[in-house]
Amino acid sequence: MKKFFSLLLGATMLCCCAATAVGCSSDKGDDGSTQGGNEIEKVYTTDSDTLKYIFENMYKDGQIADAKNGIEDAADVEKAAVFVNGEYVKNFTDMTSRKDVKMELVSGENTRIVNVSAGIAYTLPSAAIESDYSIAHLRSQYSYDDVILSVSYESGNPYMNTSDPWGIYAGEWLLPHIDNDEFCKNCGITVLNKTENVYPDKDKRVVGHGDLEMKPGYDIYMYALQIQDEEKTIERPFYNVAVIKQVDDDKTFTLMVMKSKSDKTEEMKEIIAGYNKFTSRGQVKSYFNPGDPKEDPNWNEETKAYFEQLQTTQYANWGAFSYSMPGGYFGEGKDDETNPLNSTYKNILDKSRQVKQTVEDIWGHTYEIYPTYTHIGGGVDYTNYTPHNFPLAMARELAGGDGSNGKPVLQFTYQFTLNNNLVNDEVTPMFDIMRGKYDEQFRKLARDIREYHYPVLFRLNNEMNTDWTSYSGIMTLLDPDIFTMTWQRLYNIFTEEGVDNCIWIWNPIAVSCPYSSWGEDLCYFPGTDYVHLLGGTNYEMNNYNDIPGGATAEEQILSFKECYTSLYNKNHENFPDTWSLIIAETACGSGGDASGALGRNAASQAKYVRDMFAELKAEEPAAYIKQIKGIVWFNCNDYGTGTNPDTNLQIITNRLQFCNKPGENYNYDDLKETWEAFKEGFTNYKK
Repeated sequence: MKKFFSLLLGATMLCCCAATAVGCSSDKGDDGSTQGGNEIEKVYTTDSDTLKYIFENMYKDGQIADAKNGIEDAADVEKAAVFVNGEYVKNFTDMTSRKDVKMELVSGENTRIVNVSAGIAYTLPSAAIESDYSIAHLRSQYSYDDVILSVSYESGNPYMNTSDPWGIYAGEWLLPHIDNDEFCKNCGITVLNKTENVYPDKDKRVVGHGDLEMKPGYDIYMYALQIQDEEKTIERPFYNVAVIKQVDDDKTFTLMVMKSKSDKTEEMKEIIAGYNKFTSRGQVKSYFNPGDPKEDPNWNEETKAYFEQLQTTQYANWGAFSYSMPGGYFGEGKDDETNPLNSTYKNILDKSRQVKQTVEDIWGHTYEIYPTYTHIGGGVDYTNYTPHNFPLAMARELAGGDGSNGKPVLQFTYQFTLNNNLVNDEVTPMFDIMRGKYDEQFRKLARDIREYHYPVLFRLNNEMNTDWTSYSGIMTLLDPDIFTMTWQRLYNIFTEEGVDNCIWIWNPIAVSCPYSSWGEDLCYFPGTDYVHLLGGTNYEMNNYNDIPGGATAEEQILSFKECYTSLYNKNHENFPDTWSLIIAETACGSGGDASGALGRNAASQAKYVRDMFAELKAEEPAAYIKQIKGIVWFNCNDYGTGTNPDTNLQIITNRLQFCNKPGENYNYDDLKETWEAFKEGFTNYKK
């Protein structure tokens, strides 16, 4: 049985394979290693022609030298590991534009890392490092002694046409939480040391410069932190995080995230001192290889049969989200969801029945998937909150499907948040999860799901590759490994509690933000042993207005084909077609009244639906359609502040909903064409 307490904080790096490897198989055990890739034994060379070529032909101007650590020319290098296009080579005397090259030059007790395709070099204080280049197009990871170091080169600042490109990017997408003392205090993180940053405008958080003296010519933001951990459950509680950018360069920077068992602040400073940026050559590549998805050997017969059915079906299973099921514990004397005194439970159940019936009537099609959401609990105060549990009785009534009994299968989205992802509250439960604070609550959740018995499409922590979720990297010290470690922790608890009916869905959003390599989706992949299905989320808000002298609103809309072909192409670069996709959230809006007349784009919404079914029903479906096994329409609006003066109702920013819910007074009669498009689509879908 796996013991979650042995999971390493650096979940996505360490390998229990051959001494040093380019990538670790995703079939790993207690160390939590997850990144896909074939195990490749590191090969060192002492070939003099190779070493001379590196220093006398590739970099004869000393760009990669580190005089302080005694690495200036070929004679200073005792051996080198040269990684080229996915393998280590013994001889290297030919650099071309199509090659992805990483070099590890060993001298004494130091290793000079030269990432040729990124154009950066730095020195690590060890002659024996393990290297992971499996997602080298996003980041490289190294382990030595008690350290795990992630390094990414970033060049995605979208604000270069503004007056303050670095201030906006760093203040919104990179440092707003890690540089916030309130955040650290709320999360139980001790600030050991950090650079003094300039704050002319407190609301922007990060503007101006970091430390300009640590390394001449560079602007350094560095944070030395310790996650408080009295129970000693966290393997590497010390963090040193550094953002390294050239003073006059607001577009590119290097991010280093070091985690360790002891304070390595001085060591990180030495690594920064040895950092150099130079002109990149060649191209970055990915070596990620998750293999095929695996069935969980613990699944019960119904869950195994349903998973196999999903894998082979030619038709997507459908559902629509409207309400989250209550998670139990609603107050004194009302902790039983079936208790007749529990008015909250009864109210949501009645509303859920009504909406489900309304949608099915509009569609002319019954749900095959019933989606709902819950999270750890309610309340901003993490020391005194209302825990949310699995809504067992309601799930049985509204879902209770197994793929063959005519009832919808439950899609249960569980989120590691207590405050509904209100990240501006400057707190996240992720560090308490690492400390084990919620283990008993997770065990109860596991036992209740096991008692439910029917298959559960278990979608944990969707949209992690963003900046608006409590479990995103920007909320976890810029380290996506914390996401994978906590995912594995919950998975292992479920295994220990005998859960035999969960099909785990890994669901990034289609377009990652913040705009970065370190925060891209693959950095959050927990490993093939912990994931069974891909999840997809891609919306067309359809909130456009005509552009004077330019495109009309209808011309700006992206079709279902465009949205999900792009997602398929992104996934297909990393996952083979054996991985099935559940579109766990999607919708096309009809135009919000914050940007013009409410529902002004109803006709193009209806066209989107018609075109979607044309794609789904094609005689020879496209490759992206064949991968889709489920679609959930997010039948909810996004709302803004204030009211519409014409209706006196709350302003709708994105109108994704297509029918009223009980107690609402919005008018959706203008969407009759959308209703007809759905009904026509479903009528012929499986014929």
